[in-house]
Amino acid sequence: MKNEDFRELVDRRLSGLVWDEASRRKVLNAVREEEKPMKKKVSFTVVLALAVLCVAALAIAEGLMFSPRYSAVRLANQAMEQQYGITPDILSLFYRQVEQHGDGTATVTYSVPGENGLPAEQMGEYTVEVKDNRAKASWSNDGKDTSGGLAAEAFGAEQLRLLSYDYANAMRQLIEAGTIQPKAYPTPLPVASDSPTPLPIVWTEEHQAEADRALAEAEKADQERKAEIAKAEAEGKLTVQAASDLAREAICQEYALTEDQSKKLNFEPDSTFITWQDGQPEAHMLFWLWQGEDEVFHEKDGQYWVTVNLATGVIEDILYDSGLAANG
Repeated sequence: MKNEDFRELVDRRLSGLVWDEASRRKVLNAVREEEKPMKKKVSFTVVLALAVLCVAALAIAEGLMFSPRYSAVRLANQAMEQQYGITPDILSLFYRQVEQHGDGTATVTYSVPGENGLPAEQMGEYTVEVKDNRAKASWSNDGKDTSGGLAAEAFGAEQLRLLSYDYANAMRQLIEAGTIQPKAYPTPLPVASDSPTPLPIVWTEEHQAEADRALAEAEKADQERKAEIAKAEAEGKLTVQAASDLAREAICQEYALTEDQSKKLNFEPDSTFITWQDGQPEAHMLFWLWQGEDEVFHEKDGQYWVTVNLATGVIEDILYDSGLAANG
């Protein structure tokens, strides 16, 4: 193995090692104790201790590393389930935002985007304060009545589950009750007065030119995406493929996927894109899990977006979307 190859391997394997002052003092003290009787002799005990430290360092380096941001998200998600019964599958109905503070605390909010047509007022907004490895959630509808199904004053876990798993029927009931307004849809194509069927669409040269322009723009955007990935891999320490292995492991660990689920977890390389944070490249990667051959939802189905720092190997974020409401 060339020196350069060995150096690269060591850098990659030990990139996650945290060598703090306490660890340094512990090893130095052990070495000094062994040096007292004879300066030139190093006992088997010290050799063994250093070997153990090296193995431990490699184990730490090869283990998953999570950012403070995602650590806060993990605690917030757990608080949402423990305090309000909102499990990951129905948590997908909300838009998540994370605000990190200078004192090490974080605020995670779960809100309802106004443009998606969901009953935002009834669903409310959740705020989770994370401090000292603990999380406490509050709800803008705390104290309101959540009984009575979709006629309830506020929508808790029961109503969110109806919206997720029976979206079309739930939305129909809410529209009929006047709780929400139906979405405005584009005006349909004109129908000839003497024909009960819509007029056929005539594909013109203008249509073809517009289609060609759209295709050219899409191809250009994809080439730019690939070029940005190549740049990120050159400036970082990990390739996207290596980062996807870390991402897959993180998903399986964080969501406790079974062996069968892990095998069906698919990575979509064509959806990968790069952003830069403080000069370091971060790869955003999409994974899909669909366990059946039909349209029936199975637990933990959906898409998983994972962000990995290509310079450090740190898992910056994981976002799960069950996609249940969209199935309606």
